[in-house]
Amino acid sequence: MTSFATRCLALAGLVTLSAPVLAAPLPSADAAGSQLVEAVTCKRHLTPAQFATLVKVLKPTELQAYDQLSDGDYALTTPLVVLGQPVNRLYLHDGDSGEDGIDSYTAYFSTAGIDQIAALAKIPRNEADDYPLEMGRHDLSVRLDDGQATISCSYDLR
Repeated sequence: MTSFATRCLALAGLVTLSAPVLAAPLPSADAAGSQLVEAVTCKRHLTPAQFATLVKVLKPTELQAYDQLSDGDYALTTPLVVLGQPVNRLYLHDGDSGEDGIDSYTAYFSTAGIDQIAALAKIPRNEADDYPLEMGRHDLSVRLDDGQATISCSYDLR
C-alpha cells in the first residue's frame, strides 16, 4: 500500500513540475520608466535581465541586443526623463559578460550638458575634473560619452 501511495505522490509531483509557470505581467511603460530611472541613479538595484526586460517595455530600437554574453544598447523611440532631462539612449553592462563582474546602467541625455546633469544630480566635481559620487556600495557618475552627457550607476563595487 505504501508503494502505491509513494507512486501517487511521485506522479503528483511530476504533474506539478510540468505545469506551466506563469510569468508576472510586464509593468506599464510609466512603471518601467520609473524603475529604469531609479536604476541609472543608484536608487534601485536591478539585474541585467530585469533592466533589459524593462527597457523592452519602452519599445526601443535595439542598437545591440542584450543576452548573457553581450551588453545591451538601446535607442529610445520616446525619450525617458531622468533628473528632469530627456534621455534618448540606455546602455547596460552585464558584469557577468566580462572580467570585472560589475553591473552598470547608463542613460545618455539628449540635450543637457555634463555640468548641468552633475548639478541636477548634486554631484560635485573632484580634483581630477570628474563627477563621481559613492552611494553605499555603488558609484554614481556623470561623464561625457560619445559626445553626450551621461549618468551611470555601477553596482556592488565595495
